[in-house]
Amino acid sequence: MRAAGDWAGRTVVVTGALGFIGSHYAERLAALGARVVGLHRSARPAAGAEPAAPAAGRSCLVRADLCDEAATRRAFQEWAPGADVVIHCAGLDGNAQYKRDHSASVLDANVRGTAHVLNTARDTGAGAVVLLSSTEVYCAPRDSPAREDEEIRRYVPHAGNGYVLSKIFCEIMAELHGAEFGSRIFRVRPGNVYGPRDGNGGTRTRVIPSMVARAAAGETIEIWGDGRQTRSFIHVEDLVNATLRMVEADKYPVMNIGSPEEVSILDLARTVVSAVGGKGGIRTYPDKPSGPPAQRLDLSRMRDVTGCEPRPLRVGIEQTIRWYRGHHRPSRAPHS
Repeated sequence: MRAAGDWAGRTVVVTGALGFIGSHYAERLAALGARVVGLHRSARPAAGAEPAAPAAGRSCLVRADLCDEAATRRAFQEWAPGADVVIHCAGLDGNAQYKRDHSASVLDANVRGTAHVLNTARDTGAGAVVLLSSTEVYCAPRDSPAREDEEIRRYVPHAGNGYVLSKIFCEIMAELHGAEFGSRIFRVRPGNVYGPRDGNGGTRTRVIPSMVARAAAGETIEIWGDGRQTRSFIHVEDLVNATLRMVEADKYPVMNIGSPEEVSILDLARTVVSAVGGKGGIRTYPDKPSGPPAQRLDLSRMRDVTGCEPRPLRVGIEQTIRWYRGHHRPSRAPHS
């Protein structure tokens, strides 16, 4: 890599470039002077993702289904042969109910898409690949924060969660590509990502946009479980900045990205209601599945690379609410 922070003139492929997370990577990299080739499957961008469109002629958007290997190869060969970096954000995701009800589809799409991206990046001479994974790969019971050097293959749950399995399998694939082909791959493990452009209605809406939508409408926020389960949330812009610093530093192949704030889902709902200024209530469903009771991350590597802390959750939620109010499309939000 060239000097830290110098992305100007580099070609960066961003998959899922019209989605929630991918659009933020594309927008930030274009602002830094990179030539961004944004791959996308859907013709409809995430709400507010339009800023990721071509900037000053340096960047472009290319429609390609990553589950189609031939289409993936054509896109790389025609638009980004020898790309400096590939940031792979594309994949099926959603709230707990969506991932439970569509486990086969999620597993198939995420593993196939990642295999095609890794193989194509290697064959077209890409310099490095950033694989957006998840802290959900940490499945083992624990009493201490999850560290990146933990062996995630030792405890793989057979709970029918295609999303978790896809993230574990994709990380294993990335590790094996590095060993066999010498591929340079960074694996990013973010906590629960939130921020502008997340959630556009429908059954895939995740926890924070779902809560914001209900609170803004004066409706009751519905929480699966008793609400005591804790999570680490990370604002999407902080995720993007930490990822770019990770690549620039080239020090760690795997890195957790999250917040030191651990918040219960019940307290999260209270924060959202307070920030919105709504009058809706909160209802828990203790008999519904709620996921692991806690999510604690070791953030030592992130602090070493970035030298700073992510924005406070309350600040990030207030920013997200301002965006929501400017882009709201009326629809009934699903449960959290």
